[in-house]
Amino acid sequence: MSNLLQDTTLQTQPFRYYFKKHPRVFFLGSLSLFITNFLDVLTPLGVKYAIDAVTAKDSTKLILAILIYVGLMTCVALFRFGWRYFFGRFHHTVAEDLRNRIFGKLTELGPSFYQRSPVGQLMSLMTNDVNTFRMAIGPGMLTLLDALFLLGMILPIMIWISWDWTWKTLIFIPFIPFIMKKLEAAIHTRYRKEQDLLAEVSANTQEIVAGVRVIKGFAQEQNQLDAFNRKSREYELACNSVVQVDALFHPSFQSAIILGGVSLLWFGTPDVMKGTVTLGSFVAFHDYVRRMVWPFSAIGLASSMMEQGRASFSRIKDLLSTETDIPDLGDQTIEKFESLELKNLTFRYNGAIEDALTDINLTIHAGETIGIVGPVGAGKTTLLQVATRMYPTSQGSVRINGVNIDRIRRDSLSHFISYVTQDVFLFSDTIAENVALGFSDFPGLEAVEEATNTVNIDQEIRGIPGSYGAYLGERGVNLSGGQKQRLTIARAMIRRSQLVILDDSLSAVDGRTEKAITRALKSNLAANSEDGSTKRTVILVSHRLATLKHADRIVVMNRGRIEAIGTHEELLTMSQTYREMNSMQNMAPPAQTGSHA
Repeated sequence: MSNLLQDTTLQTQPFRYYFKKHPRVFFLGSLSLFITNFLDVLTPLGVKYAIDAVTAKDSTKLILAILIYVGLMTCVALFRFGWRYFFGRFHHTVAEDLRNRIFGKLTELGPSFYQRSPVGQLMSLMTNDVNTFRMAIGPGMLTLLDALFLLGMILPIMIWISWDWTWKTLIFIPFIPFIMKKLEAAIHTRYRKEQDLLAEVSANTQEIVAGVRVIKGFAQEQNQLDAFNRKSREYELACNSVVQVDALFHPSFQSAIILGGVSLLWFGTPDVMKGTVTLGSFVAFHDYVRRMVWPFSAIGLASSMMEQGRASFSRIKDLLSTETDIPDLGDQTIEKFESLELKNLTFRYNGAIEDALTDINLTIHAGETIGIVGPVGAGKTTLLQVATRMYPTSQGSVRINGVNIDRIRRDSLSHFISYVTQDVFLFSDTIAENVALGFSDFPGLEAVEEATNTVNIDQEIRGIPGSYGAYLGERGVNLSGGQKQRLTIARAMIRRSQLVILDDSLSAVDGRTEKAITRALKSNLAANSEDGSTKRTVILVSHRLATLKHADRIVVMNRGRIEAIGTHEELLTMSQTYREMNSMQNMAPPAQTGSHA
């Protein structure tokens, strides 16, 4: 309950949440700032006494005034270091916490979220929006406190020197709050629009960079440049719109203070000339009037930064408040895989008008090798994603060892399942680290070499400069498609998971290499798992029937339904789809027409 309450406070009052979460460092920074300002506002009084000592030709008081002034400035420098240090720690800690929260949230959300959220927008959220909020809660709050401290210290001293001069020089100040309120509202709206457009530019940039080969292949450089320039121009206009309002803050506040300075010269000079006020008091008071420019300007600056921070946090809040469609609410763990059962399973993607899966019934037992085939769009990948809880089950059920998959903890699922998807992804790291991705601690080069031997890529890796220590480019750009696929399979094999799923993971390798890999996989997967008791289970999706020919059972899918289940020989009789695929791939002459499943 407390965590839920904290998250609610974060989303409704983010500034208050982080002040309470890191009270010590925020308090020490604020205290150091308070002492700095207190000592700093005393320096004009030191100048006052020095001038009065010179006027009175009192050398003793002059030396004392100089010593006091030097001492004050030394202490100011020391405490100024303090507030810079503590406030720096504070707002960078806040930024780290927010980035971690966003990253954690992104790991909770399922594939459906990423289908509607461009990567560039998420990158903008984690970088630009987090940084803008950091500037608001750090430098922005620091600036506001600085202004309030100075106002609370300077104003009493001004009144002490001369109440008459004080009200005459500050008479224009009451108009400032009304101006501030109007400007803050305008900045919040305009800055939110600016950040939204920045996210669109980031998303468009990421898409262009990722698809640059396609753009060049179709000679679309100029068209893409024109489209990017339009988005960039929209963002520029939005930035200018924010600047137009933001630029009014300082002149609005400074004009009121400048008029106060003019009033002091008009009303104060006669008092000095009459001798009712000393020259030192006049100089000190003028210094305080000049110093009043910063607090009121700072209030405007801080308000602008904090409104920008609130606008950015509203975008962050939208993400943090997004509900995942696959919440991790399970309370059970699975130590040993025994069976996977799909019963009356029907699934439809959000926004779709037709079911992607319809009335699926399938049971897979431990130790089996199951092949899945079917035409493009038959639902093969969808079946695997629903079966591994990447998408929620809407109708029917998915059970592992007889337990509904919704009741199994996510970390328990990932412990015994290795899923190699169609979308091959390698990180900008060494080859060895990419293969050992599933381990918290590096398992050792020997284990990595064993896994790569399994998928017949060890010798190719040794031919690369740097061998297993060679760094891969982004998404493994310096490798061929077949090499990338085999590395991702090795990544699954090294974990020795009880259930291995290969979703069309051999499509980019030639037939000879595929046969070598399947033979090695069959031999490797027949080995017992770590506990020494259970043969690993394999689900293999492929468009090549030769890859699946020796599977224990082959599932034929068509239009989201299971058309037939059987061995290769049985399906040549049972399934029209399988016969057609077999005929096209020339594995064997088409079997005579028989009964259909």
